[in-house]
Parts: sequence; C-alpha cells; structure tokens
Amino acid sequence: MPQNKLILLGTSSGVPQPDRATSGYLLKTGDSLSLLDCGGGVSSSFLRRGLNPADLDRIFITHTHPDHVCELPLMIQMLYLAGRNDEITVYVPKEFVQSLKSYLPAVYLFREKLTFDLNIAGYTPGAVYDELFKLEAIANEHLVGNQGVIEQFGYSNRMQSHCFSIDTGQSKLFYSGDIHSFGDIRDHLDGNDIALIESTHYDLDELLELAPRIKVGKYILTHLGDRAQIDEIHDRIQKTGIDNIVTAFEGMEITFE
Repeated sequence: MPQNKLILLGTSSGVPQPDRATSGYLLKTGDSLSLLDCGGGVSSSFLRRGLNPADLDRIFITHTHPDHVCELPLMIQMLYLAGRNDEITVYVPKEFVQSLKSYLPAVYLFREKLTFDLNIAGYTPGAVYDELFKLEAIANEHLVGNQGVIEQFGYSNRMQSHCFSIDTGQSKLFYSGDIHSFGDIRDHLDGNDIALIESTHYDLDELLELAPRIKVGKYILTHLGDRAQIDEIHDRIQKTGIDNIVTAFEGMEITFE
C-alpha cells in the first residue's frame, strides 16, 4: 500500500513572514494530490517541492481570509499553464461561489480559455468529499467578529469558516483552519492520528493542558508568527514535557497510512 503524506507548503500566520508562505497544505493520498487552503506564497512553495501543478486533483478552502485563499486564482492559472486537461474541483464555502465565479473572469481566467473543466463547488458543514478519502467540514466561529459591520452596512457575507476532518480509511487527520477559540476544536481532537492546529487565535495553554488527556498521535502547530514567537511556543511546550507536539515549518512532510 503506498504511503500517504501531508506536506506543509505554508505555515505563516496572517502576518506574512519573509521566509514562509501563509496557509497551504498538500495531502498526498496514493498518487493523488489535494490542496488544503491556498494563501500567499503557496504557489511558489508548491513548485519548490518539485511538484507539477498539472498533477493537482482538487482544492479545499476553509474560509476566505486572504492568507487562506489569495493565491487560488494563481494556482488555477498555473494549472492552465501546465497544460492540465482533466477536470478539477475547487471546494469553497457556499457564500464564496458567486464571488469567485465573478472574480476569475475579472483577472482574465475565462472558463472558455481554460484547458480543463473548472468545477466550483460550494459546501456547507457536513460531508464535502467522499472518494479517495472522506472530508467533513465542521463549522467554527472564526469570522463571527465581523457580524456587526456586516449587519450595519448590509454586506452579504455569511461568516462561513470551517475545520476539516479527514479519514483515509487507515488514518484520521484534523485540520483546524483558523478558529475563534479553543472551544471550536476541543471536541473534535480525540482519535486523530494527526492534528494540524493553528496557533494564533486561542490561548495555547488550553491545548497544552488538554493534550495529555486525549488520544492524538501528533499535534502540529501551524499559522505561526516570527522566530521569536516560535521560540516562545517551543519553550512553553518543553516546560510541559509533552513529546507529541511540534511546530510546523515550510516543507515539513508527515507520512501516514
């Protein structure tokens, strides 16, 4: 059985770092490639791994903050320039479907010129994909702080933000996306072989306190700030003695069944 991999293409927080891309993670299941989020710098990071854009099979977006979605049009352009012929599906929060369909022609990515069929699929919480693996979207409250301005000025945004639970049949992975508080993910961690968790929008002490009491093979902290912030996180982890929590770095690869 071929081994699967999680390849970290971008691990920076929403404040871009000069040496790291923002959020982007490549899931390799057998020979198939799935991209989870596509933030700034992810396209170049993809190429630095020696990967061919034409081999990318599907893209999943957790929410539409720029550091998670801003290079999606560029990735689509790369697929075109690489000569892709097979259909590709981009899974985005349902609120983003019409905006994306309007935006792509504005940057001259006309469907009629693409060499492949581009399927833009809007999803809501629940089952999103169930072919080579199962991916379930779990709603979180990362965007709820925008409710006031949305209501005041009549924006159409629906504050749709998600975590992803992925089951390959042999292994379970959890990707937090960005969250509002630790409560968004507390009940979804147990039983995962890999938990890829952002480190910016909650009190890390909550995770460090809970981690020894739940069954997770490896925690990977991502969405990281500058070197000083990473060093501070390392120190806090070391003081706990917990040995299954690591900080992410660009190019990191995790092999699993």
